[in-house]
Amino acid sequence: MVHIKMDSTQQRSDWGRIVLLASCALAAAGALWQRNASWPVWLAIVLPLVAWPLLARWRTRRTGGSDINDVILSFVDGLVIGVWVALVHFHLLTSAIMLMVLVHCAYAMQSVRHAVLAIAGAIAGVAVAGLLTSFDVQHSTSSFTIVGSLLAVALYLAMLGIATGHLLRSLAHKEQMLMVMRRVDAMTGFFGRMYWQDLATRLFAYAKQKDIPAFLIVVDVDNFRELNSRHGDTAGDEVIIAVANTLRTCVRPGDATCRFGGDSFAVLLSGVNLDIANQIADRIHSQALNRRLRDWPDVQISVSIGIASLAKYHQSVDDWIHQAEAALEQARGAPRSYGSHATLEPISAAHLAELASMPGPGAPAGA
Repeated sequence: MVHIKMDSTQQRSDWGRIVLLASCALAAAGALWQRNASWPVWLAIVLPLVAWPLLARWRTRRTGGSDINDVILSFVDGLVIGVWVALVHFHLLTSAIMLMVLVHCAYAMQSVRHAVLAIAGAIAGVAVAGLLTSFDVQHSTSSFTIVGSLLAVALYLAMLGIATGHLLRSLAHKEQMLMVMRRVDAMTGFFGRMYWQDLATRLFAYAKQKDIPAFLIVVDVDNFRELNSRHGDTAGDEVIIAVANTLRTCVRPGDATCRFGGDSFAVLLSGVNLDIANQIADRIHSQALNRRLRDWPDVQISVSIGIASLAKYHQSVDDWIHQAEAALEQARGAPRSYGSHATLEPISAAHLAELASMPGPGAPAGA
């Protein structure tokens, strides 16, 4: 027998079914106590509470939570409640509590369609069990029935609060994961394009305001499509990772680096001059040439690099990026001369904090 692991939605349905039956059992117990019901009737109340959730869980694990399975379970949930309504002799307060909890549970845990199916099951249960009990209706309400019904409502509301809290925490976690996915490229660990664009906008405004030098370096892998065609996508992925590792060793941790496109990267530099920017580019180029892939030692990694200095005539970040891309096109295949590589001073914490305080794109001018 094959068992399929249930997801969180199916698990919530299981817990919802357990609390649903427990709540209805409390309401039914009050009415049965009032009528001094016989032990077979009490047994009919207790057995579904214990057996049906286990049976439903077993069926869900076996079928993998298919749509047909959900339809059957919703109908049987209603059928069980309908039989209970008849067993308590249609006691008005108890029956209302049972049906209210049934419909709300099916709607809250699943959908409107499941709530309708549960109602249809309840009608069928009432019809069958009602014929056996001659539709004996109980109007009076004892204190036992009231206490049982109040406990049923309290239990269900507590369960609903716990489920809602769990759902809110789950949504918050997923929102946080989406934020991380937006910020970070999964393959390289660098910033993603959208978040990096925000950082570039902040640096653009900061450098313009403080009149400090800033540079944009764009790095592109040479002949990447040909490499993919010859060696396959796996080799291409390894080349991307190798170039990313090269960049990681050649720039400062505070220099915002991103995966700009499929086989291209971008680096933001601030507080350095043109000579340093060129030395960084030379270092990236030479180290990329010296890298070898373990499974493809014959693959020669080569990159082209474009550098653009932030200028007064740049009206936007896009202007800056376009100039760097134009420099990249001119540099494709051109030889680079290598000189001595200066040691970069790390970016100060004060500089990063001031940069982070700059308004992002779309923020009001006075923010």
